[in-house]
Amino acid sequence: MNRNLEMEEYWHWFHSLTGISQKEKEELLKFCPDAKIWYQAGEKGEALELFGPLCEEYELQKNRRTQIISVLEDGNLKDAARKTYENAKIKGIKMVCRESEAFPERLKHIFLPPLMLYYYGELPKENIPSLAVIGARNCSVYGKEIAAGFSGRLSAAGIQIISGMARGIDGAAQRAAINETGRAYAVLGSGTDVCYPKENKLLYNRLQELGGVISEELPGTEPASWNFPKRNRIISGLSDAVLVVEARENSGSLITVSYALEQGKEVYAVPGSIYEKLAEGTNRLIQEGAYLVREPEDILQGFSEKFHGFFAENPCENKNFEKILLASKEKIVYACLSLRPKHIEELMEETGISLQELTNLLFDMEMKHYIKQPLKNYFIIQS
Repeated sequence: MNRNLEMEEYWHWFHSLTGISQKEKEELLKFCPDAKIWYQAGEKGEALELFGPLCEEYELQKNRRTQIISVLEDGNLKDAARKTYENAKIKGIKMVCRESEAFPERLKHIFLPPLMLYYYGELPKENIPSLAVIGARNCSVYGKEIAAGFSGRLSAAGIQIISGMARGIDGAAQRAAINETGRAYAVLGSGTDVCYPKENKLLYNRLQELGGVISEELPGTEPASWNFPKRNRIISGLSDAVLVVEARENSGSLITVSYALEQGKEVYAVPGSIYEKLAEGTNRLIQEGAYLVREPEDILQGFSEKFHGFFAENPCENKNFEKILLASKEKIVYACLSLRPKHIEELMEETGISLQELTNLLFDMEMKHYIKQPLKNYFIIQS
């Protein structure tokens, strides 16, 4: 039975076809770049005509032509696609196909851009800088504090935070970001309607209201190990740069870095102890040319040079940016601090500032919420 479908439904059907890989779908789109035409040709039993004259460069289609045509003409697959599409609508899942004007511009030119995106909330804004913050699931307390501290401050400056909503670094970064501005987005390795890990359910719900939850997987898809590496190309693709906080050697985070480098994105890494397994991946990245960062200002400097127009023209987006640009002596003190508590006498030695003046500076910085005092006379940056 013929129906008038929305453009997204044609692409949802094409995307959902089982038995045809994405690379094969890309080659089909070289013959005819419109999913609607493939749908209608399959419905009429005319899919073969769209292949055109087959030549050696499409040997894959020549060998599998019969199987592919069978899939394109399969009425049961059309019915299944219709049901998943209608169920997604019922669940309030938004959909956008690659050919839509609403499809993220950042993703259009990456390797194998998604055919479809399914999402709750919103997609990242095109005219606002975005940063992927990634790292170990089984991270240290230090790593979690670093991720939260960086993401909170960068989000306060107007930068969108992109991550995978995994436990550990991802979740810490996104929680800190939405606590500041709400501009945080999760790219899942499951269907948009499947929260994974379940322990992040509260974060998952808040991201839908204060940012976005995004996936290329069909609604209802359970998390599977092979989905996570490919979703990483979307995390880096939606971002203007990538920050790696903690990563072991051969970590999944390094897959995201590989995609980022292929996409021409800058990579930032937080260094760690040479004796710490969780720092092996980040230290190697720095050794191979990633930017070493010690504080959010290091990243803000790079972003302000690349997106100077945004920071100059959007004071409402950047209302807390000046908080990071401290007065000269405050900046000297702040540069000596991290998330490791440091005693005031150690700060005196490092800064050369007298005890009386340093005491006043620390008090002012604590009142401004730049730093905090977990123990008497010990100071750390405010995360």
